[in-house]
Amino acid sequence: MNKLNFTFRKIIFLISIFACSGLILSGCANDDYAIEKKYWKIKKQAEKILRNPHATPPNELIKAVSALDNFSEKFPKSNLGLDAEFSIANLYMIKEDYQSGRAQLRKIIKKYDKSKEIITQAIFLTGNSYELEDKWPAALEQYKKIMRDYPETTKGVEVPIYIAQHYKVKYEPDKMIAALGEAINYYKAMAARHPVTPLSFNMDMLVVQCYSQMKDWQNAINTLNSMLTVYNGKVSLEGILLGLSGIYIQELNNPAKAVEILKVLLKEYPKSKYANPAKEAIKRLSEKTIK
Repeated sequence: MNKLNFTFRKIIFLISIFACSGLILSGCANDDYAIEKKYWKIKKQAEKILRNPHATPPNELIKAVSALDNFSEKFPKSNLGLDAEFSIANLYMIKEDYQSGRAQLRKIIKKYDKSKEIITQAIFLTGNSYELEDKWPAALEQYKKIMRDYPETTKGVEVPIYIAQHYKVKYEPDKMIAALGEAINYYKAMAARHPVTPLSFNMDMLVVQCYSQMKDWQNAINTLNSMLTVYNGKVSLEGILLGLSGIYIQELNNPAKAVEILKVLLKEYPKSKYANPAKEAIKRLSEKTIK
């Protein structure tokens, strides 16, 4: 296995671990302080293993897993109990015991079968575990499952671009472009199911992001212009106008068009927080056009 790629995947996995904790712990303010304090002590023990897994003796892993398991059984309705269950899986996988880690994630999926967010987090980490083993086809199968069965979840939205980024890191541009094309169709379909909603707006912005990664600036512009029409009067369009002007400045070397768009921004949103930067940009770009 390429050592650099393995290290990168391990970093991504660790990011996933802490993102998972953030998702789960976001509601822990209602837990008793005593429970939090007890869990903090257990989690510190687990974090020592996460920081230096290869130097951790097997008995320390057993102790940490046992402590987390006991905590989750004692406080099954606590958000911290759920975090403990994910932490067990994370510990197994950072110690490269992927079979045990995936078994723990399957337990979580079965136990929390009514929560799509928890299920997709567990499926995503299952995919990560296959990546750590350099088994991309198996990982991709997990990510595709999220896209197929749970599209309108946090991971359902993130996974298509995650797949494209995998191919970018692996220096497989053709596969990256194909994945971005699939992501565009996926996001467009989701937007069509929920027209003119905050969800469709976010999906349209992700479509622009995908076109931008493909350097397909014309389709990025077309999408942003369409959004100006569809969402007019429903949301602030400042970000869209700025995005358009940025493409004309940075990618298409068309300062005159950028100035035109920035003037629209100032006209429609005179009190915008971007007003002064827009004015400065207009001045700078106008001078550049004259030259």
